[in-house]
Amino acid sequence: MDTFFEQLVAIKKNLKTNLLFIAIWLFAILICTFLILFPILQGLTILAVFGIGYGAFKLSSLLNVEYEYIITNGILDIDKITNKNSRKRLLSLDLRTVTRLEKYTPAAVSNINKKSLTFACNEQDENALFLVAEAEGKSTSYLVFSPDERLRSCMGKFVPKFIGNSILK
Repeated sequence: MDTFFEQLVAIKKNLKTNLLFIAIWLFAILICTFLILFPILQGLTILAVFGIGYGAFKLSSLLNVEYEYIITNGILDIDKITNKNSRKRLLSLDLRTVTRLEKYTPAAVSNINKKSLTFACNEQDENALFLVAEAEGKSTSYLVFSPDERLRSCMGKFVPKFIGNSILK
């Protein structure tokens, strides 16, 4: 019998994200105002203003991020969804290769190279888990994510019992 579960996690906007959003639009308004007051491009000013507005819209829409966790027959896939229309596969791993599974703390990932760490949840999530998977012939995968109870119980079927027994229940 096939096993399939999925969960969507929306990333909450923090102060840094909100300030970046405001900065993008203030910078776009400032440039548009400058172009209107001092028309350097003469006939292309209106076209440039629309282009800058469109660019600011596209850039600010990149701040709308969600992560989707999908478990299909023991394979965990993590996708990053940007602005509900662009999907990128971040990680795919076999849950049978998990060697470490614990509650996430910043100290747990302090000695890990940040480029090899996949962070797929809210930074302040208290239910976040830290997972390490080592498959033969592949590099080690480090993941911080926040599965709900339904996904945790599904993971319990595939993760070796001596590793995730206490966390996944």
